Amino acid sequence: MESVRLVSGSGYSPLAPCGRCGAVGCPWDRIGSQVVCPDCQEHLVLGEGEPLAVKTAAHKLCAVCGLAGTVLYVTFPLHGRDPLEIDLCPKHFHAFVERRLDRYAYRVLSRHLTRLGLSARQIFLLHEAFYDERGRPLQPVGEE
Repeated sequence: MESVRLVSGSGYSPLAPCGRCGAVGCPWDRIGSQVVCPDCQEHLVLGEGEPLAVKTAAHKLCAVCGLAGTVLYVTFPLHGRDPLEIDLCPKHFHAFVERRLDRYAYRVLSRHLTRLGLSARQIFLLHEAFYDERGRPLQPVGEE
């Protein structure tokens, strides 16, 4: 199974409320099976929100480094029809949500997306407000 995949007919409701604050109105991302809005993701990264425990999938491989033991991240690409699932090891998961991927990791994920007919610009945590065209982080979370 691919570590980055579009999932049609997945049953993900694009308008499910955030499981932490109850916010509605947009297709929020999922960490594991939990729906999390961008504000709550930011609070998690900054250590300001309640901790989030997510079980890793021991048999799935990281989309960046190929290590087993991953966290499932689900997002709804901009102008896309189907949700996107990304399996990330804990190291790359944290870097992804903190907007601190190194250039290599950014490029690997971009190549996966290109194979699916998507671009990094369509993925909220990878778009040009957060990374330049070379994959350098522009707004890492928590940076003073």
